[in-house]
Amino acid sequence: MSDPEAISTHFMKSPPESWEDTFRTNVTAGFYMSMAFLPLLAKGGAVVPGYTSSVVNVSSISGAMKGSSGGQFAYASSKAAFTHLSRMLATTFAQTKVRVNVIAPGIFPSEMTGGESGEDNKTEMDMESANPAGRKGFDSDMAASILFLAGPGALFYNEQIVYPDGGVTLVQPAAK
Repeated sequence: MSDPEAISTHFMKSPPESWEDTFRTNVTAGFYMSMAFLPLLAKGGAVVPGYTSSVVNVSSISGAMKGSSGGQFAYASSKAAFTHLSRMLATTFAQTKVRVNVIAPGIFPSEMTGGESGEDNKTEMDMESANPAGRKGFDSDMAASILFLAGPGALFYNEQIVYPDGGVTLVQPAAK
């Protein structure tokens, strides 16, 4: 779209309540969840010598890309806010010895990217992958990222953002 009036009219149809709901789900809930579990995580990390507990927040690549995420401004903005909130939590939690990291996945099959889930709670995606990996993300890709950041291999990681995206951030122009 290049007509300013058409762009404005189209996006003004989005009610403010939808933005509030999105931010409540994607930012506010993560803040309170992290704060609620902090005392337990600190205790758990103190039990194993040399280990620190970890919060691994799941954001989205949409929070890092400059494009409009297919017109999903509230979603992309909330994921950018959640990623930044996670970095703030890492700074705040540093002296408690609880690490906070983020995974910001690219395109994975979900109801948001591929439509309705089947009986097995899986969504099929019917689009080509433009990433160097040549495929969409698998459950195992997401799990491996989370297990790495939560486990002993990532004890030196804090306030980091990991992008399991098949290389999209390497090949897509910043304006996409």
